[in-house]
This record gives sequence, C-alpha cells and structure tokens, in this order.
Amino acid sequence: MLIFKNKYDLDRLTPDHSFNRFIREHFGKTGHLQGYLVLIEEGDTHIHLPELKGRLAEIPWEGVSRLGSWFHAVYLTNNEFAIEFLIPDRPWLSSAIRANLEAHLSEL
Repeated sequence: MLIFKNKYDLDRLTPDHSFNRFIREHFGKTGHLQGYLVLIEEGDTHIHLPELKGRLAEIPWEGVSRLGSWFHAVYLTNNEFAIEFLIPDRPWLSSAIRANLEAHLSEL
C-alpha cells in the first residue's frame, strides 16, 4: 500500500513510474490531491490509517467507479474528509474485495 497525502508524496515517484503517469492523467497534470490517495498493491488486505482501520473486503464505500483497469473507491471519514483508493483490477485481487467494490460500483 502506498499512501499519498500531498503533491510532494507524488514527487517521490520517478517521472516514468506507471502510477505517476496514471495519477497525472486522471487527477490533473499537477497531481493535485484533495485528501489522501491510497494505492492498493498485491497482498494488501487490511487498511491501517488513523482515520480508517479494517479489511478492504468490509469497507462501506461511499462510491466506486472504474478508471480503465482500476477501481476508484471513496471512503468518507466524516463530512469534511475523504480517502480515495486506487485498486488495480488484477487476477490477484481477492474475490471478497472485488465483490465489495462491485457492490458499490456506480454507473456513470
């Protein structure tokens, strides 16, 4: 799991890193973040943040959408703060996590 709390966290990635390109393509050229952005990687099943602890398969998402081969999921901690998750739709993603994401998937 990689956690990005500000633009400077994104700057730690090399310019040619695939996630860096993806973020700038989908979230703006500057990679401006409105809160946390969490990249889920293979093997991640639990979240351990001060604002959120638990299993990815049990998080009550506010909404989920697809960005290409990624799930973009949003969890609201309160009415002023959200944590956004980017979760690759890959074969290693557990069926329980995938089912939870698809249950909250929004049709655009």
